[in-house]
Amino acid sequence: MPNFASDLAIAQQRLPTRTYFDDAMMMIKASSNCENAGDLMQLEHMQISMMTTEKPPAVLEACDQLPASSASGVWTVMPDGEFSKSMKVVCEQEYSGGGWTVFQHRYNGTVNFFRDWDEYRFGFGKMDGGEFWLGLERLHQLTYSAPHELVILLEDFEGNGTYARYENFEIAGEPDLYKVTKINGYNGTAGDSMSFTLGAYFSTFDEDNDTHEENCAVKYHGAWWYRNCHSSNLNGKYLKGKNDEYGRGMSWAKFHGVGYSLKSSKMMIRRKNIPRKDMMDGMKDMQETLARL
Repeated sequence: MPNFASDLAIAQQRLPTRTYFDDAMMMIKASSNCENAGDLMQLEHMQISMMTTEKPPAVLEACDQLPASSASGVWTVMPDGEFSKSMKVVCEQEYSGGGWTVFQHRYNGTVNFFRDWDEYRFGFGKMDGGEFWLGLERLHQLTYSAPHELVILLEDFEGNGTYARYENFEIAGEPDLYKVTKINGYNGTAGDSMSFTLGAYFSTFDEDNDTHEENCAVKYHGAWWYRNCHSSNLNGKYLKGKNDEYGRGMSWAKFHGVGYSLKSSKMMIRRKNIPRKDMMDGMKDMQETLARL
C-alpha cells in the first residue's frame, strides 16, 4: 500500500529554497498595493512551511529526501523495504536536480581498485572527498528497495566531459553474485557501453564469474560485471589516456575506445517516480502570487 504521508514529505522537501521565498516576500513587502495583503499572508505561510522542511532528517530513506538547499556530502540513509540497517553514503546535490547516491568515484588514481571479492562486497576508499567504491551489498540494497535510475559521468585527460544515463538499474544480491538484473533506457553523449552488462555476474581476481575462458578481472586488471569480457571497465587500472595495456585501463568503449584510460568517472543512482505534485503546485501558487504584483 502506498505511503502517501512519506511521499508528501519527500515532495515537500524538494520545494524551492527558502532564499527564493525570502526574495519574493521582500518584493511584496516593498509594494504599496494594499491588495497584496492576502498574497503576503499566503507567501508567509509558504515561508513557514519551507522553514519546517528545509532541515533534513537525521536518517534518510535515500538522498532524494534532502532539501534542494542541502550540500553534497556524506549522509546516513536507511533504504525502505526489507533492509533495516542504516548506511553512510555520498549524496550528490549539484547534478541534475540533486538527490543522487554516488557508488563509485575515481579521479586521480590514489585508491587501488584491484581488490578482492570481500572488499568489493563491503566497499573501500575515502567517501569524504576521496576515491571510493560504496560496496556491492549496499548497492543491491538500494536498488532493490525501490526502482532506480543510473547516471555515469566521465571525463578524459583533455578536459572533455560526457555522460551515460539509464532509466532503470538494479543488481541482485550475493547469492546471485550481484548480477545486473536491470539496465535499460539509455540516453546521453558517451554512447552506450553499459547495457552489455545485463545478466552479467560481478567478477574479481579471486571470484571468476564471467563467461570467458580466462578470468576477465585478472586479464583486464579490474573488477566488473564482465561477460565474455567487457565494453566498459571503470574499475580498471588507472592509466593516463592512450596506453599500450589494451582494455586494462579505466575505459568506456564508446568514448575513446578501450585503448584509452579515462581521467575520472562517477557512477550514481537515484530513486525513480518520487511524486513531485506538491512541488509543482507550490511553484504554480508562488508564480501566480508574484504575477499579481
